[in-house]
Amino acid sequence: MSLKKRIATVWSPEYRRSTIMLWILWFTVVFSYYGMFLWLPTVMVLKGFSLVKSFEYVLIMTLAQLPGYFTAAYFIEKFGRKFVLVIYMLFTAVSAAWFGNATTEGMLMAAGICLSFFNLGAWGGMYAYTPELYPTTIRSTGAGLATSFGRIGGIIAPLLVGLLVGKSIAIGSIFMLFFVTIIIGALAVLFLGKETKGTELL
Repeated sequence: MSLKKRIATVWSPEYRRSTIMLWILWFTVVFSYYGMFLWLPTVMVLKGFSLVKSFEYVLIMTLAQLPGYFTAAYFIEKFGRKFVLVIYMLFTAVSAAWFGNATTEGMLMAAGICLSFFNLGAWGGMYAYTPELYPTTIRSTGAGLATSFGRIGGIIAPLLVGLLVGKSIAIGSIFMLFFVTIIIGALAVLFLGKETKGTELL
């Protein structure tokens, strides 16, 4: 099957709903991840910490990504892809709002750890879920297009945060932008996604 035909099939009525959902999902997750995590050391400095202390805290927060990824991988087999993705994304959104408005060192660390844990958990669920929505003939094309669209978000977000920081927009407001973005992704999965747990791949 030619590339043109595979792309046309990805957007055919049979798969269009899943394709729209995946493009929104990938964009919102990648947008939020790169927007938040590439700027974490700077955000910590803006919140009053020294550069060395900021990198120390960011390292601790980043380590929380590993259990987040593995717990999501476990739970998607137990509770289903849609459920885990929506739950992890909702908790990512709450953690983003919490982190952006944290006022104490303890709150900042706790929010940052939760943010890392749930955001990477969403990544894990997303990687498992995406290829299951297409048959073998168009699986790589469908997944590739979704991930490519997501990368656009990964390019835009860090630039946008830099622009907002340069305009002296409050960190809390910037992180509320990520809160809204992630909620949109969670709603897309909830209303447009279909459960694939236990489904035999074609």
